[in-house]
Amino acid sequence: MLILLAILIFIYNFAAVFYFLCGIEPLPTVEGLYIAALPCGVVWWFRSDPGKSVVKQLYCEGVLAYYAFIFTIPYHLLKTRGVKGLLPLLLLVGSYFGSQVLAAVFYFLFVRDLSSY
Repeated sequence: MLILLAILIFIYNFAAVFYFLCGIEPLPTVEGLYIAALPCGVVWWFRSDPGKSVVKQLYCEGVLAYYAFIFTIPYHLLKTRGVKGLLPLLLLVGSYFGSQVLAAVFYFLFVRDLSSY
């Protein structure tokens, strides 16, 4: 589930940065799906995680995942895995920043040259 969450973060941020650089507004359906899919992905990952998670004991995990995922993910990884939890955290952060860098490189290598003609 962590890999799927990283793929979701990568694809959305790649598209968002690419649209921004092209000067195009992203589709509202893409924004809506990401807003709905990110908390669902976080909660499904917390529920399927083999480590002992306190998120399983909450009433509404979606609210916690939607508003505080930036804090709950590192806390969960470090609490359940210790120092080894930094590797999955680096995967998620790398997915976020890597998608933005790759979108910028893709835009400047392929699209910007075509728009000048």
